[in-house]
Amino acid sequence: MAKDMKCKNRRTPIGVSTHCTSYGIPKQLLLQHFEPPPSLKKALRGVTHATEYTQFINSLPHVKKIKPENYLVLFKILLYLEHHELQLIVDKHNLRNQILEKVDDKFVITVPTLDEDDPFLIIGDKVKLQTVGGYYSYYAKIVYIERKQVYVTIKNPKFAEQFSELTRVNIKFIASNWPFKCCHYVLHIISKHNLINLLYPAISAKYNSSLGDDFDWVQESVARNPEQKQAVINIVNRTAYPAPYILFGPPGTGKTTTLVEAICQIRKKHKSKHILVCASSNAAADEIAKRLLALIPNKDVFRMYAPSQHWKNIDDTIVSCSNFIDDIIIFLPKDLLILKKIVIATHVTCSRMIKLNLRSDHFSYIFIDEASQSLELESMIPITLASTTNNNGQGILNAQIILAGDPHQLGPVVRCKKIEHLLGKSMLERLMECKPYQKIKNEYNPCYITKLLRNYRSREPILHVPNKLFYDDELICGYETNENFLISNCKRISNKKFPILFIAINGKEEKALSKSVYNVQEIAIVSNYVSRLMRSKFGTRNVREEDIGIITPFRQQKISIERKLSKQGLNKITVGTVETFQGQEREIIIFSTVRSKVFKSDGEHHIGFLSNPKRFNVALTRAKNYLIVVGNPMVLCENEYWKTLWDYCYKNNACRNY
Repeated sequence: MAKDMKCKNRRTPIGVSTHCTSYGIPKQLLLQHFEPPPSLKKALRGVTHATEYTQFINSLPHVKKIKPENYLVLFKILLYLEHHELQLIVDKHNLRNQILEKVDDKFVITVPTLDEDDPFLIIGDKVKLQTVGGYYSYYAKIVYIERKQVYVTIKNPKFAEQFSELTRVNIKFIASNWPFKCCHYVLHIISKHNLINLLYPAISAKYNSSLGDDFDWVQESVARNPEQKQAVINIVNRTAYPAPYILFGPPGTGKTTTLVEAICQIRKKHKSKHILVCASSNAAADEIAKRLLALIPNKDVFRMYAPSQHWKNIDDTIVSCSNFIDDIIIFLPKDLLILKKIVIATHVTCSRMIKLNLRSDHFSYIFIDEASQSLELESMIPITLASTTNNNGQGILNAQIILAGDPHQLGPVVRCKKIEHLLGKSMLERLMECKPYQKIKNEYNPCYITKLLRNYRSREPILHVPNKLFYDDELICGYETNENFLISNCKRISNKKFPILFIAINGKEEKALSKSVYNVQEIAIVSNYVSRLMRSKFGTRNVREEDIGIITPFRQQKISIERKLSKQGLNKITVGTVETFQGQEREIIIFSTVRSKVFKSDGEHHIGFLSNPKRFNVALTRAKNYLIVVGNPMVLCENEYWKTLWDYCYKNNACRNY
């Protein structure tokens, strides 16, 4: 386990391969430091006479949307505020009077508050070390993380000379700033290339629809799905250009399948075109890479990783077309990269290509997967590679941009809560407020957007409430019911034909030292039902641990449930927060809500962040075969979404008092 953790969080060395030594290896782009204006710094520190910025910051919760005329200024200030908030969070973990352990050429810092599910540190971050009672400060770089041990290297040789086993240091962690630097760079390019108007597209009178729809489909499932076919045809034909094309993919509707088909069709019809595929996470980028490699030659695909990825964690099917050679990571020079037809990377890793000065028309298509989970400016990092200006100084995007995601699922994580409604709105979600992407006479304009409608993940009753609340009741259940996958031999599941059970309990939420909350009574119920499920069957086969997923909104509840299951010898059941389960699915989902209190603010009753409709939607749409909800309906039904679920379960005799 420790070895796996070390590999997961270890930084891979960057080297020069003999495969391309004649070209050399391009260095990482050097981006300017972003320092807020002195008056803004004072306002952030709470200096009373910094009234202008203080008033502006206090007014931000009342700003409804980001308009074209204040796009650059507002986003810049939002980035300053978010980075400041992140540093405040990181500062809470600073350590004093610590003894470091030396392991080979590295130093080990033990960080008791480090949480694997919510790390405030990442590979490559800086750490400031100051000797206790001394005047010297040294900067270290994090090279890998193993549980609560952070391994750092220190370039300054003086520290190693002065170090002894008795050396004590004060440790200050420095918030990661590379993603913020990339976002500030994006704002610079938007200004330089005059791109604002392109970020607020209007309906065009001209459509690029003359290229035809004669397609030889690569995936048979797409050939049978009219919405997926429509999306692929319009993406390939660039019908939205110069506006982005949106692939609106509700849960389980085959968004990734559609993207892969579109990429394959572009390769078939336009063999000279280059394609860039980006996602906010390595997991999403890897999933697209694996699916493409099953359909097209390896030589067409190049998966570009960051040094923070460890080579042992790369899927065997991907490594041969990645920038790994043995255990060394290579960043290709321009001469080699331009030969790659399909480049796949995360948004931030994409910034390394800026240094190569590629032609702005090098990529003809840029796909942004998980677009609803990324900050707008992060989604813009790859898009800037295709931007320039014409002779009249007007901004141009030379590529057809495709944004894929679901605005009704969880968006990007924003630490500064007063600006979450602004910075936390993804580019996809904001664009869907623009006219080309809005419904006219209850239909979307297929030249700009396609909404996938056929859900292949969940049984119809599981889909019913999210469909009604978030998707205009348009989703069609494509799940093929199989009697062999109905749960049997479990007496506690009162209605086996109806795949939802709402367990009503009057538990008590308690606060741990970490300030996260837990509910002992719900932990006991979850454990009890897991035990019963493990003795049950899906038709003729036994229920396996891997079939079950347990979701809870609170980290302390997650930890407590994991401990309880571990005592039962159940270590393969995934327990996670709603955020960590986004994008996943399980045959059976148990959702422990924890909440037993109703809060009141601004004269309104609410149930905390369980009131978030996106969190509610994600939690309910992870289950394929069976959904068990554990919670207090008297509390939860203060919220309209939860009341809809309770009423639906009650109507179908699927509620059980405990």
